[in-house]
Amino acid sequence: MPTESITTFFGDRRRSAAPPPPLESELTPEQAALVAEACSKSGVVWVKPNDGVRFQLAWHAWHADAVHVVYGVDEQMLPLLSGAVEVIVRSKDNGSQLVAFLAQAEVLPAGSPEWEAAADALSAVRLNARDTAEQRERWASGGLLSRLTPVRLLRVSPGDDASPAGATAVPPNPATTTGRQPWHLGGRPDQRRGTVASG
Repeated sequence: MPTESITTFFGDRRRSAAPPPPLESELTPEQAALVAEACSKSGVVWVKPNDGVRFQLAWHAWHADAVHVVYGVDEQMLPLLSGAVEVIVRSKDNGSQLVAFLAQAEVLPAGSPEWEAAADALSAVRLNARDTAEQRERWASGGLLSRLTPVRLLRVSPGDDASPAGATAVPPNPATTTGRQPWHLGGRPDQRRGTVASG
């Protein structure tokens, strides 16, 4: 079986026409501090490219005022993160949405000083790494490392139990059971509770 490479993993998604102009930051110092606090306290974020359909969970490292993620072969499965990307940060306590922001994403060239510094930050927070010695080489040859720089605050929530999570509603599925419950050996639990064992 052929070994999967970065080209076979990402395919044509790595090649595109001329990239759109970079987004200019609109964050105030107060908004930037709010985003930084939320991201630095959470080990995961939810990301969706501007042309994407749904958000996906990603572990990350907050470094140099930006979210950094690594993905690709033998890593987390994410779409190509380049250009405009929406990011949601949720509370670790109850899953409610804390902040949502638009980020300017760019793929860092492997081996560049920015890539090396981001790889250091990601390695420091990587959980359950099985190949620590070869991890950096694998990231350089079979993965992508993207930097997501916040540029626009979209939503802010208090993060309490009344705050929405911002999750996408589950689409209707014809396989969902909405009618009579299936047969159970010995009857359904509600029926069993009403029976009296005979002596």
